[in-house]
Amino acid sequence: MSNHQQEDNQKMLENLSRIKKKYIVLSGKGGVGKSTVSVNIAVALWLMGKKVGIMDVDIHGPSIAKMTGVSGKRLEVNQHGNPAPIKIKDNFYIMTIASLLESEDTPVVWRGPLKMTAIKQFLNDIDWPELDYLIIDCPPGTGDEPLSAVQLLGNVDGSIIVSTPQEVAFLDARKTINFSQMLKVPVLGLIENMAGFKCPKCGEVTYIFKSGGAEKAAKDFNIDILARIPFEVEIVNSGDSGVFFIESNPDSEAAKAYKDAVLKIMKDNNSANCNLGSLPLSCSGEGSSCSSCSQKSINENKSKGGKMRVAIPIANGLLCRHFGHADNFGIYDVENGVITKKEFVTPPPHEPGVIPKWLNSLNVNAIIAGGMGSKAQGFFEEFGIKVYVGALDDVPEKLIDDMINNTLKLGSNVCDH
Repeated sequence: MSNHQQEDNQKMLENLSRIKKKYIVLSGKGGVGKSTVSVNIAVALWLMGKKVGIMDVDIHGPSIAKMTGVSGKRLEVNQHGNPAPIKIKDNFYIMTIASLLESEDTPVVWRGPLKMTAIKQFLNDIDWPELDYLIIDCPPGTGDEPLSAVQLLGNVDGSIIVSTPQEVAFLDARKTINFSQMLKVPVLGLIENMAGFKCPKCGEVTYIFKSGGAEKAAKDFNIDILARIPFEVEIVNSGDSGVFFIESNPDSEAAKAYKDAVLKIMKDNNSANCNLGSLPLSCSGEGSSCSSCSQKSINENKSKGGKMRVAIPIANGLLCRHFGHADNFGIYDVENGVITKKEFVTPPPHEPGVIPKWLNSLNVNAIIAGGMGSKAQGFFEEFGIKVYVGALDDVPEKLIDDMINNTLKLGSNVCDH
């Protein structure tokens, strides 16, 4: 091996060492929305506070730049004077051949070896920042690009298989499952895209494609269905305008389906740290959104005989899913596993950072919530208020009793913000 090859290999190893998880998105045929899935999976991870990158290895038909609003932008240069991926937003990066072309209309007329060289340069010559996740968007099929990406990356943590619902589409999708297994890349699961169209006027769901392919493939290969993404007009509009669909349409069925898929993926990642029947957003061994870790924190406070002052946002007598929309807050004093005092107080108008500051003034040191965005959780943490996310819509006193008795159930973060 020449010195130049050794330097290239060393640079690639350095780049890959800064990336914790690498997922490859595959489809058996074109037109199933694979790039749309890649973008929205990446955005969902980013909205959960993760550092995310997308590497678009669709050399002949790159569309990620258009979908993320960076068409026409060129590679950036970092503080070391080296080329770096385009920074879309803080902690969100993209690398695509589109950033190297003269215009969107310029065709790439290359055979296999040149495509492999380009993908290798994406990993060798580009200075990647530290990332929690790198999503690799591949062209359809099982040819040069996905094969080169897997071989160069060396250790891909999982594949996500995308298909539309009809059996004809899954004939090709099944080949990508076998492709992934042949290359010893774990299949994280299937995403069934365009799974029904809901009429915006009457609400009736029409299944444009025949359904059933996902269930059969999942059963035959013993893999999971991560999500069924319904067809929504705003997904198309967002992709064409470079707007993040999940961020701009958080209450849509499709956005919720994408978030559920990501939670399932992250659950697998965190299984070593969490003993859950529910889905954590993340866990590093003491995650507020992980029920086992949260209960451990509660138990530690109880075992020390310490006092807890716990807040619960309430609407219509039950826990309010979004703390900022609560009619009032129940404030509970807990000492040695017993409720010693409770009161109900009206919160100030909801603005970023206001309620955490207000609860801190009431000496609250914990809040049980149905859901909460990562930025809001950061505000609470600044005031030393522990956040327990994913509680059920239940009577507040029941939630407190469950907390005391080690039976408080915390599932996925239901917040759409």
